[in-house]
Amino acid sequence: MANKTALFTLIVLLLVVSACAKTAESPEKAQEKPADVDIVSETSRTKAVEAEEEVEEAEEGGKEISPEVKELLDIADKKVQSLRYSYKGPETKNFFYNFYVKGDNIKYILYLTYKTLDIDEDAYDAVCLNKKLETAQAYCDNRKCYVRGKKADIDYNEFYVWTPLDWIDNIEFAEKLGEEMIEKRNTWKLSTSNLGIIWVDRFFGVPLKAEFEGNIYHFQKMIFNDIEDEDVIPKD
Repeated sequence: MANKTALFTLIVLLLVVSACAKTAESPEKAQEKPADVDIVSETSRTKAVEAEEEVEEAEEGGKEISPEVKELLDIADKKVQSLRYSYKGPETKNFFYNFYVKGDNIKYILYLTYKTLDIDEDAYDAVCLNKKLETAQAYCDNRKCYVRGKKADIDYNEFYVWTPLDWIDNIEFAEKLGEEMIEKRNTWKLSTSNLGIIWVDRFFGVPLKAEFEGNIYHFQKMIFNDIEDEDVIPKD
């Protein structure tokens, strides 16, 4: 009987010790679980924020141009076959270059004081480009040229300057801010998603001015649809 009592007592003691051991472990496990929960919660919050940002970006990218602005941006395709203008921008160092544009062909006349045309046989005053072929050549066409004609093939990307048609073609999204007169032409002032502020001629649908990343681009003395092929295609 005594042996049974001792055995029973031993079993009870073992159960007590086991329970105490589990109790001692439980605080650590209790600490581990909240940590895991915190990690999962933080991950969930991060994913939720990322999902919300993606939705916002999708909504912003899905903005539709108003019918009135879209109509304005489509005018140039219908009305402009060629154009010539004086351009001043960061590429010209605030001098005016004269541009002639027809189809894929572009010719512009540089500001003439940076080279002496009448004594330097390599001097040039004109750049001729072809958008489709991505070619560019330097020419001297001025009557003061020491030697007239083609001077060299030059780097297309270095010498290409956006025309008003390029500005219109590259607008991703635009909305009207107001109306202003520029050189006696009625323009719509547009805020664009990727090209800053652009003032677009209401009749022909091309920019007369643009403001982008701190630079001002002027397209002045605009004349439409009077350019002939010989005005933009060089004669070798």
